[in-house]
Amino acid sequence: MKKIKLLLCLFMLTTLCGCSNSNKNESSKTLNAAMFWISTSLDPTNNYDGWVLSRIGVGETLLKLNEKYEVEPYLAKSYEQIDDTTWKLTLKDSITFSNGKKVTGENVKSCLERAFEKNTRAIDYFDLNHVEAKGQDIYLYLNKSSGAILNNLCEPLFTIYDASQSEEDIASHPICTGPFVVDDFVSEKTIDTSKNKKYYDGKAKLDHVHFSQVADSDARVLALQSGEVDLANTIDYSSLKLFRNNKDYQVLEVLGPRTNVIYMNNETTFLSDLTIRKALSYSVNRKSIVKLIGGKEATGLYSSALPYGDVSNGYSLNLKEANRLLDEAGYVDTNNDGIREKDGQEIILNYYESADHGSADANIIAQSMQSEAKKIGIKIKLNQVENVNDIKAAGTFDLCSANDSSAPTGDPEIFIQQRYLSTGSSNTGRYKNSNLDNLIQQFSTTYDLKQRQQLAIQASEMILDDAANIYVSYVPLNTVTSSKVKGAICHPVDYYMITKDIDLK
Repeated sequence: MKKIKLLLCLFMLTTLCGCSNSNKNESSKTLNAAMFWISTSLDPTNNYDGWVLSRIGVGETLLKLNEKYEVEPYLAKSYEQIDDTTWKLTLKDSITFSNGKKVTGENVKSCLERAFEKNTRAIDYFDLNHVEAKGQDIYLYLNKSSGAILNNLCEPLFTIYDASQSEEDIASHPICTGPFVVDDFVSEKTIDTSKNKKYYDGKAKLDHVHFSQVADSDARVLALQSGEVDLANTIDYSSLKLFRNNKDYQVLEVLGPRTNVIYMNNETTFLSDLTIRKALSYSVNRKSIVKLIGGKEATGLYSSALPYGDVSNGYSLNLKEANRLLDEAGYVDTNNDGIREKDGQEIILNYYESADHGSADANIIAQSMQSEAKKIGIKIKLNQVENVNDIKAAGTFDLCSANDSSAPTGDPEIFIQQRYLSTGSSNTGRYKNSNLDNLIQQFSTTYDLKQRQQLAIQASEMILDDAANIYVSYVPLNTVTSSKVKGAICHPVDYYMITKDIDLK
């Protein structure tokens, strides 16, 4: 069955790639790329669709992150803090949209206002009161201070585009500032782009790029091997050996901010008990999992690639300690069926997992978790689903898998605010700790980088003491290309991918 699925995926990709090139001049440089996900729209204010717009080299923001997660100018040439709740950014004078219209402060004002109008998570990044535009200057007036605003303006939700377009055109053919422009878009299937001839920072080396959604990692591997695509990202670790030390390919890898995490629902009958959460945390064989999926063993919620990712009180495999904790708490196996009970109720947990970011890692982690938990008398039922997001939102789970970026804008605040604040917008684990809430609130008024990093370390250690969730591994990002591709990047911030410098020889 799996072989049939992969052949079907490859056939579809071949058809799509063939169609994409049929109307292009044979002398033009066209790169074919396979992506694990193409969004339902290209409107940067819709869900996380702006990430795709950025990856394809079309959308740009006022500021950007370098490979050290430091903020750099992008469309804005400078920025300054006027007071605790007022920021000024000044645009570069030379920038136009791909339709030739100059990018002005009024354009930026429209985009930022639309982001807050359309996307409920915008307020998580900073609490905007209003925007003023004075020529090329933009003034942001906040309702409360934000120590992370510069980092958070790098998020593709705040992409700058020609907001005078119709809603339909913004969704399918947004006019932006990047080195490429959108020629054609088919929701969740394909995107065709071409060189932006009005790009302010030099012309792109490629004429066209054709992107196809290929959700299955094995299918992306086959597409690379057959030559149907020149570039693919997020190849499973077990398949990378097919391309390493092979002169026909290049493998680009970097450890980024992503973490494989198992969320525990802190409100369920058993997982509301710290003892069981700690026992499960001690039962995970991280070393074995990393051998299969690559990366590094996780010690806490922040990746070790980040300057605040090192913590001292993480969990490692210790079945003896897990069993001791459960014994002392009175969880015993009275009927010798291998499952512990308390007050006549067996510890049986429902674990939901689905492929995440085009990878099969979630299933490997779930199976390992099930196997090790059995050794401490806890039964885990695995439930594979197409999309685990609805289950997370509803809270109808004990355990569920995720591949989360612990610093999507390079700063620690947004992730911990969304995931661990008692009222956080994405508090999947239903975790509540008033002391942590108070610590998280300190981020907004803390501007010193070292102090923010120290807050992140304190918060991570507090969360580990409560065994709020299970941190399994830090995820390496990868991009595999044919040897014909030059100038490709694998940026640790994974909404950067296609640049003007990528070329096809």
